[in-house]
Amino acid sequence: MGHLAVTKQYQELQQRLDKNPVGAPATAELFEILRIRFSEEEAAIGARMPMTPASLNKISQRTGIPADSLRDKLETMAMKGLVLDFESHGKRFYMLAPTVIGFFEFTFMRLHEELPNKKLADLLSHYMFKDSTFAQNAFGRGSTQVGRTLAHESTLGDEISSEVLPYERATEILKEARLHAVGLCYCRHKAMHHGSPCKKPMEVCTSMNGSADWLIRRGFAKKVSMEEAVEIAEMTRDKQLVHIADNVKNEVSYICHCCGCCCGQLRGITTHGIRNAVHTSNYLAAVYDDKCKACARCVKACPVMAIDIKPTAFAEATAEIDEELCLGCGVCNISCKNKAMYMKERPQRVFTPEDNMDRLIRAAVERGTVHHLLFDDPENISSRAMNLALGALLALPPAKQLLAVDQIKSLFVKTLVDGARKQMGH
Repeated sequence: MGHLAVTKQYQELQQRLDKNPVGAPATAELFEILRIRFSEEEAAIGARMPMTPASLNKISQRTGIPADSLRDKLETMAMKGLVLDFESHGKRFYMLAPTVIGFFEFTFMRLHEELPNKKLADLLSHYMFKDSTFAQNAFGRGSTQVGRTLAHESTLGDEISSEVLPYERATEILKEARLHAVGLCYCRHKAMHHGSPCKKPMEVCTSMNGSADWLIRRGFAKKVSMEEAVEIAEMTRDKQLVHIADNVKNEVSYICHCCGCCCGQLRGITTHGIRNAVHTSNYLAAVYDDKCKACARCVKACPVMAIDIKPTAFAEATAEIDEELCLGCGVCNISCKNKAMYMKERPQRVFTPEDNMDRLIRAAVERGTVHHLLFDDPENISSRAMNLALGALLALPPAKQLLAVDQIKSLFVKTLVDGARKQMGH
C-alpha cells in the first residue's frame, strides 16, 4: 500500500489534517483509515475547509459547492464524526475534526455497524502504537498537550486539600458544567475490536458543556445528570483509573477515565517514551517508608511505570517514586492497603491554558504550525504569501529562541488569541 496509489483527495486531506498542532503524519495506515472514514467527495471537502471554525457561506466559497447542497453534505459528515458544528451568536460554524481529539475517537465512541471495525481498530492501533511517528508528532514537539491529569481528591490530605483549585478537582468541574454526557471509551472499545480487550468499564467517557451538546446531538453519547457523572468519576477512581481532563481552566469539555494499557496519551509515555505526553497534576506521590510493606500493589497500579521496589535503610525494601515520571494521579495511593502512600505538592506548579483557544494557539506556536491557523486560504495570493513568510520566519533559530522564553511566548499567544476572538465575534 504505497503513497503513490493514494488519490489526490486523500493526499490533500492528509496535508490539511497535518496542519493541526496534533498533526497527521502520512503513513500507509493513515491513508487506509481516511479511505474507510471519508468518501472521496468528503475528503475533497475536508481538504478545503478552513483551519478555524467557518460559516457555511465561507466553506461554500472555498469548495465551490452551493450552500444548500453543501449543508447536507456537512450534516452527513457531522453524523459520521468527521466535522464539528456549533452555534455562536446566532450563527452556525463548521470545522474539520482533527485526528486527536477528533475523528479517531469518534470512530469508536459508538458502534458503527456499517464500518469494518476490526480493520479500523488494527489500523489505528498500528498508527498510534506500533510506529512512533504519530505519537512523536502529536506529543513530542511541544510542551502544551491536549490532556492534563487530575489528582484523585480523596488522596489529597487535609494539609493541601484547601489549596486545590476548582479546575483541578473532577467533582468541581462536573458540578459547574451546564450539560453532561457519557459515551463509550474510544481506547478500550478500539482495543476490544483489536483483540486485546480490557476489563475496565467502557461506558464512562464523560463530556461537558458544548462538547456534550455536540456528542448528544450526533449520537456519540447520551445525556446524564450531574449526579450520574460524579458517580462515574467516583466509580472509576475506585477502579484505579486515571482522570485526564481537557488541558484548560475554563469550559472543560471532557474527563477521560484512563487505563495504562489502552490510553493513547498514557501509552505515549510508556510505549514511546514521551514523558510529557500528558500534563501532570500539581501533586506528587510519596511513600512513608516505615509503613511500606513492599507488596508492589502500587507498582502494578501505576499507569506509567513510575514506581519500583528498592532496598532502603529503614526496611528490607520499599516503594520508590520516579518524580520526573509521576503523573500525580493518586492511583497508587488508592491501591495501597497499608496507608503507606501520600500526596505532596509539586515544587513548581504546572501551567494550564485559560481555554481551548489559548491551548490551541499555544500548541500551534510551539509546534511551528501557527501560520496555518492565521493564513490558510490557498486561493488568496496575499494569504499564501503571508503563510510562507511567517512559516519561514518562525522556523529561524532566533525566532525559536525568542518563543522559547515564556514571557515572550505568552505575549505572542495573547495577541493571537485576542485577534482570533475578535474574528469569531467573541
